[in-house]
Amino acid sequence: MGLFSFGAPIPKMTERARQDRCTDELIGICRGVIADGSVNVQEARFLLNWLERHREFLGIYPFDILHRRIQDAMFDGVLDSDEERDLLDVLSRTVGGESHAAGSSTSLSTALPFDVPPPVITFPGQVFAVTGIFTFGQRTAVVEAIQGRGGVVKPAMSKKVRFLVVGEIGSRDWNHSSFGRKIEEAVALRAGGENLSIVSEELWAKSLG
Repeated sequence: MGLFSFGAPIPKMTERARQDRCTDELIGICRGVIADGSVNVQEARFLLNWLERHREFLGIYPFDILHRRIQDAMFDGVLDSDEERDLLDVLSRTVGGESHAAGSSTSLSTALPFDVPPPVITFPGQVFAVTGIFTFGQRTAVVEAIQGRGGVVKPAMSKKVRFLVVGEIGSRDWNHSSFGRKIEEAVALRAGGENLSIVSEELWAKSLG
């Protein structure tokens, strides 16, 4: 009998694969919604219904944030101008797109999921992780800059990590990149109450002194 003979069991899609597929679909929907620079009631209702059909992921970024913000905005079944601007902004930030607020076109590639307000970054005795591509230079240079100031750099996320530094280049598409997993892990740790901050390369670089 062949490898795919009749009656052979079909492997179940893993939880991770289903999450990735749903994330890709969600990002595609968000991009479609904001393509014209506006969000209307029908689009918001469609997205809210889609999120609720995928309730199993509502505890995971970015499903959780989008669901909460859209649900709040749609509480009374209508969108006023402020609510529309807020939804347009959060959708743009989620997909790493451009802000359309007030006619601007400002890159939001590094707007999420960084800590707000940004923390004070200290180095001696602190544990760091780094991810992404840095304008500062090669990742080895970033690691050396941290270590030279008394910090420790770990290759993977853990409860010991105090700061995750995300490189500026390519962060627009972090949720579709090889370094997106580390950011997702950091978001989960932070949401679980760990003392972990996710910071931009810009903030990190300013802290070098």
